[in-house]
Amino acid sequence: MQTERESTLSQKEKLFILTKFVEDHPEAEIQDFYKWLYYGEFGVEESSALISGKKSVPELHVVLEEIKREEAGGVISDLVWEPTGLSARFVKVYVTKYYQMDCPVKRLVNLLERSPAFRGARMTFKLDWNLLKETVLELKPELSRRDFINFEERINFHQLPALPFTDGFKEKNPFYYRVVSQKLFFDYFPEFEDESVFHPFSGNKPLIG
Repeated sequence: MQTERESTLSQKEKLFILTKFVEDHPEAEIQDFYKWLYYGEFGVEESSALISGKKSVPELHVVLEEIKREEAGGVISDLVWEPTGLSARFVKVYVTKYYQMDCPVKRLVNLLERSPAFRGARMTFKLDWNLLKETVLELKPELSRRDFINFEERINFHQLPALPFTDGFKEKNPFYYRVVSQKLFFDYFPEFEDESVFHPFSGNKPLIG
């Protein structure tokens, strides 16, 4: 399983993952597609607190507080994890559902700390962005090539800046999560691995959805 998981996704598999993301998130704007792809290749950017040397609340305390808040509100993700981007390097783990599956929060924080070692390549991101752009233009006719060009010019795309999801996307997807290395996550939690997510066309495994 390890070798298959780490292998590069085929074009067909990438299109499947991307199409599902587009269909599941009609609220997504171009910036949200960019963020989703960025997460998948690079994971989480360094926090400003780390860069500036400022002291911040320990990540473990932050996650525990988020879990307490979501459990009190009663709105919790049905998923433990879901894929991000097209490179299969990182996954989004929903903290409250993860916790409710009796998984240790300390382990998740540890995975988060170790995940930067698995960051991908700028060239891969740019190639996947071109694939994403062409596919989204077909799936969302309300967007134009000019819309993408305007976005790229606005953010200085050649620098690949770290951007947030849009407010509209965050409102529709309010769950707390952490983005961690897919390899590390499934090494520690193989029970959550589902090859049909990344390799839906191999064998007779059911498609996600």
